[in-house]
Amino acid sequence: KIPFEKIEPAPKYRGFHTLDWKKCVGCNFCGQICPARAIEMTWLEVDGKMEKRPHPKVDYGRCTFCQFCVDVCPTGALGFTEAYYLSTGGSEEDLELFNWVPIHPDKVRELNEKFGDYRFPVEKIEKKADGTYVYHLRDGSTIEFKILGYGIRPPKKPTPTKPTAKTAEKKETKPAEKKENVKQAEKKEGA
Repeated sequence: KIPFEKIEPAPKYRGFHTLDWKKCVGCNFCGQICPARAIEMTWLEVDGKMEKRPHPKVDYGRCTFCQFCVDVCPTGALGFTEAYYLSTGGSEEDLELFNWVPIHPDKVRELNEKFGDYRFPVEKIEKKADGTYVYHLRDGSTIEFKILGYGIRPPKKPTPTKPTAKTAEKKETKPAEKKENVKQAEKKEGA
């Protein structure tokens, strides 16, 4: 019947994940218990500030919807909704939807109540040139953030390097050495 007819899921049907980013402490219990290894801890930057803890990113290409991750979450930040329908055209852009950082449960619930069809809450995931991800939700709103890195430990900040006196000397001597080597090679060829 899908996609032509809507099928009502059973109460507490194990569908897509939700995540309250403020409650998540980044403990990685969800990633450790996941039998399919579908969860990866992700460091995010929201509104120019790095989140204090990493958040889980779920790969629905691997997820078995067992919801062990939800059961083990100590703060109740990770949850699930009855929304279960994710179908795409199979293009590379569409496949981005299968790997996402879950959004707030209230927003997912609001979208499901508005549309009532149990579809995935995100229509499109856009990645900008500066590394910003934009989730285009079904109601036209957006969520923006940057992914800074993966893992339990915070990503290392790139440190700007200043040229030292030694590197400046090397840069100056190298072109001169090359000129001398070329002149010596020309003399050998002429002889």
